[in-house]
Amino acid sequence: MELKVFDAIRQMRELSQQEKPFSFSFMSYSRTRQTSDGVVQVRRGLLRRRAASNKHNRYEPFMENYYDLDAQEDCRFWQMLLISFNGQNVQLL
Repeated sequence: MELKVFDAIRQMRELSQQEKPFSFSFMSYSRTRQTSDGVVQVRRGLLRRRAASNKHNRYEPFMENYYDLDAQEDCRFWQMLLISFNGQNVQLL
């Protein structure tokens, strides 16, 4: 069974509010460098709250901030590059 990307993100937000970690993977992408380092696997992560509107980054609505519990670092990913969530494949549309 495949999840739609926004259904997966909604579930990720719900679990994060409950402080229940989940696994996910996504394709990395640096808009600045216009390169990818391949697929990123996060074994245990939580989405972070969205910051107040960032007028300097017009792409902010398309990105998710998360905390990687294993690496103990704050990171972010592009919503449309989400590949899997808790073992389920994610499709864009």
